[in-house]
Amino acid sequence: MANARRLLASILVLVGVASAGTAAAATWPKHQPTAADQALAKRSVLTLGDFASGSGWTPASAGGSGGSLHDAACQGPAFSDVGRVLTGSADSSFRATALQVWSSAEVMKTLAMAHHDASVTTNAAVAPCLRDVLRKGLPANSKLVSVSPLAFPRVGDWSDAYRAVVDVSVAGNSVQMQIDVVLVLHGRVEITLMQLAPHAISAAAKAGEERLVQRLAGASLAE
Repeated sequence: MANARRLLASILVLVGVASAGTAAAATWPKHQPTAADQALAKRSVLTLGDFASGSGWTPASAGGSGGSLHDAACQGPAFSDVGRVLTGSADSSFRATALQVWSSAEVMKTLAMAHHDASVTTNAAVAPCLRDVLRKGLPANSKLVSVSPLAFPRVGDWSDAYRAVVDVSVAGNSVQMQIDVVLVLHGRVEITLMQLAPHAISAAAKAGEERLVQRLAGASLAE
């Protein structure tokens, strides 16, 4: 599905894994961009202006927008592009000391397509895939500790969030990092926000994610 597939693409970029999909899958999604929906997608991703001046954030490579992993845990409706028509898409990424954040937005041609994507994106579909991709793709100095749903205020028409915790060995010392992923549907726009941050600043990192997602979705957060 759109959101789950965007999540997978972002994780593949993060861990440096890339593999082509099947020939049949390559015909989807269909791309029928319009000027209005391209502009909508660009308004639905982060810009440098979303960060406080002087806070040290700078633009970073967003990586590729495609990619798939041939893994049994990453199959099924949640990761299928079949039947999807995109009329707008955009990506962005920014980094600061020990932090990086990615955002992406896809605009579906119809509300029905967007609602279908949300309906098939479930914890049962996303968590096992995320766990397997990270376990297989992390560098040798890193070890996956856990992947679990993340309690997150509701935003937009539908939202979901996950957190992966990773132990990273640096110069003989172990540093625990977290990868938070927030998936949001707002109208026809499917938004993915992902942040890599030290687990030691977990609360501050999540507060920042809430603020950023609220800006991207253009709607107030609700418990």
